[in-house]
Amino acid sequence: MEISSNNVERKANQAHLAVDTAAAKANEKAGPAIDRAAQAAHQTVDKVAQAAAPAADWISQNADQLKQQQEMLVDGCRSYVRDRPLVAVGVALAAGYLVGRLAR
Repeated sequence: MEISSNNVERKANQAHLAVDTAAAKANEKAGPAIDRAAQAAHQTVDKVAQAAAPAADWISQNADQLKQQQEMLVDGCRSYVRDRPLVAVGVALAAGYLVGRLAR
């Protein structure tokens, strides 16, 4: 799934539409209180979209670099386990034991 500021904007628009739809249905009964709540919801959606858009852009721009780093880390782990299988098993057992003790 690709994350971008366009996706964030599209989801923000969908949230605005949902707020408007809910406000229109409830406006028949509660009037001004619903209008204030809808305005606050719109402001919140806008703030969230503004905060999420830069993160989405950064992720989409750096996705290839992050994937390469992940592949390098996995390759490094594989070669370590191939070179030192007993040490790797020992470390895995010790880590499992510690996690088990901490989970109690």
